[in-house]
Amino acid sequence: MSRPRRDRRALWRAFASYRGSSFTAQAFVAGRLAIAPLAALGNEVMPLQGPILSLGSGVSAIERYLAELNPRLEIEGIDLDSGREALVRSTAARAPRVQLRLGDAVQLDEPPIYDAVLVCDVLHHLDPEQHKPLATGVAQALRQGGVCIVKDLDTRPRWKHTWNRAHDRLIAGPAPIYCQTPDDTANLLAAAGLRPEKIQRTDRRWEPYAHYIVRARKPGPAWPAQPETWDGRRWRR
Repeated sequence: MSRPRRDRRALWRAFASYRGSSFTAQAFVAGRLAIAPLAALGNEVMPLQGPILSLGSGVSAIERYLAELNPRLEIEGIDLDSGREALVRSTAARAPRVQLRLGDAVQLDEPPIYDAVLVCDVLHHLDPEQHKPLATGVAQALRQGGVCIVKDLDTRPRWKHTWNRAHDRLIAGPAPIYCQTPDDTANLLAAAGLRPEKIQRTDRRWEPYAHYIVRARKPGPAWPAQPETWDGRRWRR
């Protein structure tokens, strides 16, 4: 099976939407789009339509790519950084289906109106004690049958984890990095009432970023919540 590829036209349109911003901002956007597993994320959002909530979306580069890829999406981001919010707002005319507002993903209090929630590279920047309230807020914000898509960084292999920590210290500063395994993330979502249905490592062996995706769904009337624990392969009581 061939490896999925990112859409170059959507990628260019997403990058071009930051035209007029500073060189530093455009360089950051270019780096973000170059590193992220856009093809795998694109596969996750292509079946979706309607409103998506994106937590800790920063300058919304990935969100703009996904919106260019799937014109049925309306993406609303939340981030704590007022400078990033100003950048997104100042370039919003070229990406009108992606909005960003100031807010705290850990103190999320949204009504269940979203078809999907995207949590991209957020968990490893949060203290582990903040993971549970974030997951609880995600579950609350989703409609029945809606999906949560988490993209984050694994702790394995060790050399990739070491590289990822060095990269984040360079970009984000000296704050601690709290990576966790995909199974831990699946269990976090399960404890919040969601049902994991996919765990995927998206990186090649030689790539330095240990990307993974976990997709979990909010149970609906035909799919009741399960009281088991997800071990990465099956549900266990």
